[in-house]
Amino acid sequence: MPTDRVDLPEFRRLTWRDVDPATRPHIGSAELTKLVRSLPPAAEVPPAGTDWRLADLWWDRMTEALVERLGEWVVGWQHTVVMEDYPGRGVIPIWWSVELPITTPDETLDRLAEAVMAWHELTVELATDARGRFAAAAPPTTDGTGDPVAWRAVKAPGISRSDPGRFTSTIPYPRNLSWADVDPRGRDFDPATVAAAVAELVTAGNIPAQEADWRLRDLWLESVSIGFAERYGLWAVGWRWSVGEGDLDGGPVGHWCCFSHSVTTPEATAAAVGAALIEWRDWLEDIAERFDRFLPLAVDDLDGWERAVAHLVTAVGDRTQYDSGWYGCCTTVLGWFLEAAGIAPGRREELLDHAIGGRFASWVEPDRKTVASVAELLAGQVAGA
Repeated sequence: MPTDRVDLPEFRRLTWRDVDPATRPHIGSAELTKLVRSLPPAAEVPPAGTDWRLADLWWDRMTEALVERLGEWVVGWQHTVVMEDYPGRGVIPIWWSVELPITTPDETLDRLAEAVMAWHELTVELATDARGRFAAAAPPTTDGTGDPVAWRAVKAPGISRSDPGRFTSTIPYPRNLSWADVDPRGRDFDPATVAAAVAELVTAGNIPAQEADWRLRDLWLESVSIGFAERYGLWAVGWRWSVGEGDLDGGPVGHWCCFSHSVTTPEATAAAVGAALIEWRDWLEDIAERFDRFLPLAVDDLDGWERAVAHLVTAVGDRTQYDSGWYGCCTTVLGWFLEAAGIAPGRREELLDHAIGGRFASWVEPDRKTVASVAELLAGQVAGA
């Protein structure tokens, strides 16, 4: 799979002049199918089950080849329009992403040709609104462009939908780990083994170039996390939870930021990755030690709960520097504390929502009164007061 970036015209920026079927030669289904099969990327259809990032990149390469042959209008094959009763807006046109599965090469290419033809036919319909689906949803006034009423109708809502189910990861986001997943006690870890583990995962031959497509960079980062998880356990995937606006935003790790800033030479990159893993482990051990200062706690020990919560909020804030998204890490650590204290899973999220409820914000260190209020609320909820 080539590592070069694929730059496609932005669908949302297309004008009627870009998609008007009257401005392009007619193409029939058989001719379009033949064209799709002749494009260079058509010889490299990924196998079924390919990671969604590699599959997406291949679809983009096919679209890029289609744009070169047919024009910018063709990027619209990835979209269709349906009429939906949208809350507060009535029945309006909504753009939906077209999701095509990768199966056999023949089926995959045929489906792509069908999707391109469906988009062409939709533009033909938009030229006249022959089926009367869209005109009623058009803005009440014209915009002076002379665009068809149906086109103005489908562009006006600016609402689109897609199926997030395909954007899956084989590893969890650190915020979704439980304390049982990350508790360092009983999990042996020798920092001296990290350099060797990293050397197997981070090599000059497998690091994508800085200019590589973001999906290839993301896949590489995930492969490192998978390697760590297989070697050390699931807890290790938190090595990328960086301070501020890094890869995962709002975490406690300072040795890693993100691909664009932390990936340099292979040697320096390997050193940064290894240091980040060790730092993450040190943070978990620090948290465990802090938990031990307060636990066990009786549910009616309001003073004890208040001291523990205030202490943990401050500890997380100091570590994350109260930077972008720091409150996410704070909520996670408090959730871990509730878990370690034996609070039932079903209650934890409710307790945290009630206690924090928007009181923390990015780049803002809460004053002592706010921290005390959160601690008091959470303690009171735990005690059932």
